[in-house]
Amino acid sequence: MTSLEWLLLLVPAAIYLFYRWSVATFDYFEKRGVPFVKPVPLLGGMWNFFSGKMHMVDAGSLGYEMFPDSRFSGFFAFRKPGYLIHDPELVKQITIKDFDHFADHTNVVPIEADPVLGRALFFTEGTRWKHGRSGLSPAFTGSKMRNMFALLSNYTEGAMGRLVDDARRDGGLELEMRDLFQKLGNDVTTSLSFGVEIDSVHNPNNEFMRRGKELIATDGIQGLKFLLLTVLPKSFFRTLRIRIFPKEATDFYVDVISKTIKQREEHNIVRPDFIHLLVQGRKNELKMEQADDQLKSAGFSTVEEHLQSSTENSQYSDLDITAAAASFFFGGLETTTTVICFALYEMSQNPNVKQKLQAEIDQVKEQLSTTDSKLSYEVLQNMKYLDMVVSETLRRWAPLGLTNRACTKPYTIEDNNGTKVTIQVGDLIQIPIQSIHRDHRFYPNPYKFDPERFSEENKANINRSAFLPFGSGPRNCIGSRLALMQTKCFLYYTLANFELELCPKTDVPIKLNKRSVSLDTLSGFWFRMVPRGEMKK
Repeated sequence: MTSLEWLLLLVPAAIYLFYRWSVATFDYFEKRGVPFVKPVPLLGGMWNFFSGKMHMVDAGSLGYEMFPDSRFSGFFAFRKPGYLIHDPELVKQITIKDFDHFADHTNVVPIEADPVLGRALFFTEGTRWKHGRSGLSPAFTGSKMRNMFALLSNYTEGAMGRLVDDARRDGGLELEMRDLFQKLGNDVTTSLSFGVEIDSVHNPNNEFMRRGKELIATDGIQGLKFLLLTVLPKSFFRTLRIRIFPKEATDFYVDVISKTIKQREEHNIVRPDFIHLLVQGRKNELKMEQADDQLKSAGFSTVEEHLQSSTENSQYSDLDITAAAASFFFGGLETTTTVICFALYEMSQNPNVKQKLQAEIDQVKEQLSTTDSKLSYEVLQNMKYLDMVVSETLRRWAPLGLTNRACTKPYTIEDNNGTKVTIQVGDLIQIPIQSIHRDHRFYPNPYKFDPERFSEENKANINRSAFLPFGSGPRNCIGSRLALMQTKCFLYYTLANFELELCPKTDVPIKLNKRSVSLDTLSGFWFRMVPRGEMKK
């Protein structure tokens, strides 16, 4: 046979063998009697996302809509089979009661591949995660948030004051809110995490802003890497030394942290921010305080801490502290920005909600003015309607619409029809937070933005197992109090200073960007900001 004849024979054979390999796992759920979303060769259930038909969260949660009478269904992340858990009570059982069977996330980053991200809590596993979580928990209690609040409040009040001056000079500001609150959030996170004061609104090209954008990027190659973390073994990233965060960005933050710690220790500088707390942790001085018992709640969305705090063996290196600070950027900046933007959008479409929140803010402003006081952590937490608006935004637009767990011990689950399956070690499960939050069985008229669901009269009717904006169980979001505090503070000062008006660039209704891994819109959140009490010019 000639070379051409061999080629004509081998190419179809190779294609056929590749096809057979790409679908070799697709009979997994059929054999077990589990309903599942029909997969596409090689891509599995990811085709709808990669083709632009669905947002990643919708594509990953498709079984929830297709099989409403099942407690769980099957899906394929590329070739890898996984279980989508529909029943909130089963979610609670898996994430809390039987947590030891699902103690890890699936997207674990080896330290050898990415020395910073591999040390961040969300991406660690086993003993390293447990020690890290219990050691860091005292840094996120109510009393620590109260101590930091003055830094947050002073910055936000000053930043809004500068924006008011800009608006008066220019006759109003037409701004994209995601960009604005990413800059404000970057400055606050930089202040609380690194002890550095910047103004990214007026100096958007500062290095902290540029490096912060690199850390929170969830699109392009970096977004694809995050997707692959869910389905590829960590040995793949370890062997190939594939970094998620750019080396230049992490080197920058390691250098900043090291210099800041050295300067503070040499000059005995104490500042109530995360560097101070984490250095305390390194010295085994970070402990729960008695005041924490009186400040457990930061609102309806506050998550419960399930692990006992411990500072034993908390030998944090500068790299560990950098990883913790970087994780605040990655986990917190996008979350708070998303919640604020969707809250402002929903209020633009629901004027009665905006008016009611505005009235509460004005009442607080008047009380503070009467007593010549500044906004405090306690006052902010006592703003009931603000908490209702934030809680409803987290329900309607959950920033993390899907979360996952990896099975660490074999675990048997049973469907409503009596079908039993055993989840094996290493198997993937996903929890469809967005779908549960939009299920009419738990929230009547779920697509209506209605903060009254969370009023004192109504919130007792909410199934807490079906409200998961910060996850569930010991692996819930450690920074939920910080995120809630920052979100509420930004909303307070924004509405205290500005009237927000729709402008020609505003999309109504908003159009989601289906190609984004995070919750984002195609055209952004555009508003015209006019200082309170001034007519539109």
